[in-house]
Order: sequence, then structure tokens, then C-alpha cells
Amino acid sequence: MGERRADDDDALLRAWCDGDRAAGAALFVRHHASLARFFHGKVSEAAREDLLHETFLACLASAARFRGEARFRTFLFGIAHNILAGHLRRLGRRTARIGSQPDLDLAAATAASLEPSPAAAAVAHEEQQLLLEALRRIPPIHQITLALHYWQDLSAAEVGEVLGLPIGTVKTRLRDGRAHLEAQLAALGRSTPRYPTA
Repeated sequence: MGERRADDDDALLRAWCDGDRAAGAALFVRHHASLARFFHGKVSEAAREDLLHETFLACLASAARFRGEARFRTFLFGIAHNILAGHLRRLGRRTARIGSQPDLDLAAATAASLEPSPAAAAVAHEEQQLLLEALRRIPPIHQITLALHYWQDLSAAEVGEVLGLPIGTVKTRLRDGRAHLEAQLAALGRSTPRYPTA
């Protein structure tokens, strides 16, 4: 079933490139929820919708680079990662201009340090609130790696394709990301995180 869906994605992308707007709309509907989850907690709710649209526009613009060697989903999350990184850099530069922070370092900055999270207030369940807050307190490179692996069901190899990293680096980031997350959850009052099953 997964292979058929991947084939469908490839066909929809080709049709969209050929001018079939319905095919583009079908791809948007199919992947909107996953991408929204990817951006959730990393940016404000208002920015999330903008980044979703930017991702799909960039997908169409760079569709010629997609040769089907990786899954379309992996290609799409690679674009989403680049869009998010650009957004975070712009936020960092804006914050630096105001004088409260030097240039953004994606390995050290946190979403909470860049902008407040209205999304966190909307999360009803206490465990989700704690997990979201803990994720926001770890560096984006780890947050993104964990999100792609645990919440978007990408393998370590696929995460490597999305981020342009060797699999060993991805595994190290996953290990370090879990350690960062566990430390933040402990600081917030919960010692054992429950990761989604992949």
C-alpha cells in the first residue's frame, strides 16, 4: 500500500508540473497534515501556514530535481527543512537587529528563544504540553531530526537524505536529541518521554 501511495505521489507531481492544478491540490491535501505536524512547535501558528504554502510552492519550483530515487515524501520534507531553516535564520537576523541576540546558530538556538509559542497554549493534554515544551527547549537540529524520525516515520537513512547528512550523523543526532529531550522533560517534571512508535 505504501509503494502504491508513493507511485501515486510521483504521478501527481508529474501531472502538477504539466499544469494539472487538481493534482497539486491532491498532493497538498495528502501531505498537509504531516507537514503541519513537522512545523508545529517550531514556529508560531501564523507562520506555520505560510511555511506550508512556501513548501508546496518550492516543491513545484524544484520538481525537476525529483528523479524518483527517493520517496516523494522524503523530497518534500527536505524542502520543508530548508524552508524552516530559512525562516529561523530570518527570525534570528530580525532578533539580532533588535539587539537581543547575535546571529542565529541552529545548533544552539531554540524556538522559544526566537518567538513565543501560541501553539503550546492550545495543546489540551498535559503530556503533549510537556513534550512540546521540552522539544522547544532543545536545539533545532535535534528537534528536526527527532520530528522527522519519530513523528514523520522516516528511517534514519531517509532523515539523512532530507537533511543531507550521512546516516552515522543522523544516528548521533537522534541519540543526542533523545538525551536533550529527556533532560528537558526531567527539568519540566517528567522523567521518561514516550516516543511515538515508528
